[in-house]
Amino acid sequence: MKNPNLTFAEIKEVGKNSELDIEISLSHIKDIENYRYLLIIKNETTSFAKFTIYPINREKILKVILTGLTQIDEQIEIFYKKLQKYNIIHSSGLVFIDREIYFECYLDMTLGDQKFKNLKIFLDKNKSKFKDIKLEELSLSKRNVNLNGQMEN
Repeated sequence: MKNPNLTFAEIKEVGKNSELDIEISLSHIKDIENYRYLLIIKNETTSFAKFTIYPINREKILKVILTGLTQIDEQIEIFYKKLQKYNIIHSSGLVFIDREIYFECYLDMTLGDQKFKNLKIFLDKNKSKFKDIKLEELSLSKRNVNLNGQMEN
């Protein structure tokens, strides 16, 4: 399998009643009115679909994709702990697919942030542990969540 995406994500703007068109209420999230956007992460397989929704205050975030991990050892745990300094919003955990190990995470930062330079240096120092490291910046979707919870274009 060629570098699969473990997850797909979108960023949406929060409407006044904080509901999505799939009729999931977000009223239980503490201080939801303090957030402007929703990061919606979708994990889909042939047997299920899982949505995880995070309130965020950025219209852009960074996705890190690590493919082909060479081995699991204590160095990976150290790597992950250092990666946590970059404000992980969501992590896939280590996933085995076709005898290879993959990892994805979403960070509360953008390509323009000052911390991005440090992240890039950190990932470059650790690139020998992986077949490939990709960075993607996700932006606010053109569609918004309206007052009735319906998607607008």
